[in-house]
Amino acid sequence: MNQTLKSFFLIAKSNLNSHKHIVRDFGYFLKSLGISDSIIALEDDLNLTKEQIKKIDIFFSSYINGLPLDYILEESVFYGNNFFVDPRVLIPRQETELIVDWALELELMNNSVISEVGTGSGCIAISIALQRPKIKIIASDISSPALEVASKNIEFYNLKNISLIQSSLISFVKDESIDLVISNPPYINSNDPHLKDLMHEPKIALISNNGAKIFFEIASQAINVLKKGGKIIFEHGFKQAGDVSEILKECGFKNILSKKDLQGIDRYTHAEKI
Repeated sequence: MNQTLKSFFLIAKSNLNSHKHIVRDFGYFLKSLGISDSIIALEDDLNLTKEQIKKIDIFFSSYINGLPLDYILEESVFYGNNFFVDPRVLIPRQETELIVDWALELELMNNSVISEVGTGSGCIAISIALQRPKIKIIASDISSPALEVASKNIEFYNLKNISLIQSSLISFVKDESIDLVISNPPYINSNDPHLKDLMHEPKIALISNNGAKIFFEIASQAINVLKKGGKIIFEHGFKQAGDVSEILKECGFKNILSKKDLQGIDRYTHAEKI
């Protein structure tokens, strides 16, 4: 006899003490299986297929072992769009949407060229490209597995204005050919206690063993590849705004400005090549 949906809700509720959002997240997962909102809301005594039971068993095993819901669903929402994600890339964060807002506020011309360093899933580049289809974007990443994910997302949205390049930085870019460099590079220290909550995400996209050096490496190349009047935008870590601003100044940038994230923390720094 098949297990019913109600029996699985009982399993979810039995884990509420250790996983307070499990019932809610189980509901999200059931929607991905095509089960209707009304049946989920009623925790209906629905008979499930063998394939559905197999997938639900995998959900509970993965979830209870700490795998983030976005990886289980293989989907994350960013800037109002759905993106394929898996453990090859970081899960997009809501606060990173603000770096897209800032880029779009620059009102770049239709023939402008953007270079994104460390594209990961491609969520930043794709979000900009969907809003500005006549702008060309060169999105790079050192990780070939991450570029596979980005390529899948670009193909899903059928975008022709994004090129993917495997590279750690932007030395491959021609001098004075770029209008905007944008980057959310790895900036977390390897001994940061918050890393324990990110154990399933790729360390290469999170950890910087050289502090703010990654920002210098990008900025020192960006000052050459940017056109006169070109801009650079960084997302950076807690209490890094001062260091990043000094680095940008050292590299020759002007009009340096930081903005706060949704928590009121200086999280983004912008500068201009004069």
